[in-house]
Amino acid sequence: MSEQEVEGIFLGVMELQEAKLHQIKLKQQDVHLELKTNGATCTTGCKVTVEVWGSIEDKDLIQQYMHEDFKKNLGGHSINVEAFQEVFDPNATEVTCQACGAKFAPTANECPDCGLMY
Repeated sequence: MSEQEVEGIFLGVMELQEAKLHQIKLKQQDVHLELKTNGATCTTGCKVTVEVWGSIEDKDLIQQYMHEDFKKNLGGHSINVEAFQEVFDPNATEVTCQACGAKFAPTANECPDCGLMY
């Protein structure tokens, strides 16, 4: 048995409040998330973060839940996947917004189309 199978699926490091919300919502589907602290990845203080882990058996349910949660948080906006790959170069004559794909001069502090701050 590999270490991943023993540990489960690492979903990421999240703020404690967000992690607990996901934990509560998934518990309603009989999916258990474990919140772990790790000195190398987690923080304390004003923003407490934890590692979020799920079981391999629940992988499909967790993936579906996270996908739906992500879509809900987009609020109906679409994603420009190619724009994610863009790098903001302040020395370029024109840059592409990483959120919406609009082209604009790098002297602007924000995208003229969607308002993403640079």
